[in-house]
Amino acid sequence: MRHFGFAFRGRDEDDNIIVDKTFTGEVLKYKLLNIFEFNSDRKRMSVIVRTPDNRIMIVCKGADSIINARLEPGQASAQETNRHLESYAEVGLRTLLISYKYIDETIYLNWLEGFKVASSDTQNRDKLIGKC
Repeated sequence: MRHFGFAFRGRDEDDNIIVDKTFTGEVLKYKLLNIFEFNSDRKRMSVIVRTPDNRIMIVCKGADSIINARLEPGQASAQETNRHLESYAEVGLRTLLISYKYIDETIYLNWLEGFKVASSDTQNRDKLIGKC
């Protein structure tokens, strides 16, 4: 990400993610709302954050096959990205893709209610969280 002008600085005492915008020297603070660790079922890791401009965003990192399958058709950079993936694969490089989407506040809050219920279930926790 440093190549694209962003450097992860760390987390502060309030668990905010601190990022340097290296081209401008600006420091950005993202409030960490949720983390979904990588697992063998999902084959991806996701975080939900509140951005500096107060929007909710989900960022997902994972295998190209997993991320590509979840993208909306007609993404502007999809063809170019796939060309890069093919050229990396030809020389034996493994790749991960990063995607993001902004989420409406109401949709997030409704999802969060269901997620809390799923997280507190003692018998089917993993299955219910997966559904969320």
